[in-house]
Amino acid sequence: MSDPWPSRPDLAGVADPAGASEPGRIRRVAGVFAAQPAGAPEWRICTAATALLDAAGVGLSLAASGDLLDSGLQSVCATEGARAGEALQFDLGEGPSYAAHLTGWPVQVPDLETDGTWPTFAEAAATLGLRAIFAFPLRSGSVGLGALTLYQRVAGELTSDQYADALVVARFALNLFTSLQAGRPVDELDEVFTDSLTNSVEVHQASGVVSVQLDISVAAALAVLRAHAFAHDASLPEIATQVIEHRLRLGPLDA
Repeated sequence: MSDPWPSRPDLAGVADPAGASEPGRIRRVAGVFAAQPAGAPEWRICTAATALLDAAGVGLSLAASGDLLDSGLQSVCATEGARAGEALQFDLGEGPSYAAHLTGWPVQVPDLETDGTWPTFAEAAATLGLRAIFAFPLRSGSVGLGALTLYQRVAGELTSDQYADALVVARFALNLFTSLQAGRPVDELDEVFTDSLTNSVEVHQASGVVSVQLDISVAAALAVLRAHAFAHDASLPEIATQVIEHRLRLGPLDA
C-alpha cells in the first residue's frame, strides 16, 4: 500500500497538552492503524479512530462529485455506533459532516439537544441515542474529499488531545485516499470510490427522473425526494430505488 503521508501537513499549530510532537502523533496514529486486522483501508481507519479517539462510532464519508446538491456525502465505512447517524445525514442532506466538508473547517456539536443549527437533524439524531457529533474535513487547500465524523452517546466536548488526534486521523485518511488514486487515469477510480457510492448514483438518477416529471431543477427534485423519504420514515436510497423502478411517482403535492 502506498505511503498515506505523501505530503504531510504542517500541524505545528495543533497543541498537545501532554507535549507530544507532531511526528509523535503521526507515528501513534499510523501505529494504531497498522495494528488493525487486515482488510479494506477505509475500515481500518474507522476502527483505528474508534480506539484512538474513544468514540462510540466513527464514520468516513466521501463526496461522489464536486456538487453536494447532486450527490451528497456517502459513507464508505461506519462502525456500529455511527451507521444510523451517517445514514440520517445522507437522507436529510445536512448535518455536521456536510458542514465540515463544505466549509473545510471542523464542526463540533458537543450537545445536540442545545444546538439549533440543524433542528430536524438534531431531533432525529437524538431519537437514535446520539448526543454529540464532531466532524473533521478531509481537505487539503481547495481539495476536499469528504469528512471523518465522530459520534458520542453522551454530551461533552472533545479533550484537546482527542481534537488534535482527530485532525491527524483526518489528514491520514485524506492522504491514504489520495494515494489509492495516485497514478490512475482520470476516468479510472479505485474500488473504494466505486463500490461505496452506489447509493449516490441511484439518488442522482432518481433526482433526474423527478426533475423531468415535475419540470423542476435537479436540486429541487432532490429536495422533494428527501422530503418524501423523511415524511414516510424511509431512507433516501429506498425512495430513489422505488422511483427508478417506476414503483413510485411523486406528484406536485410532494414538492
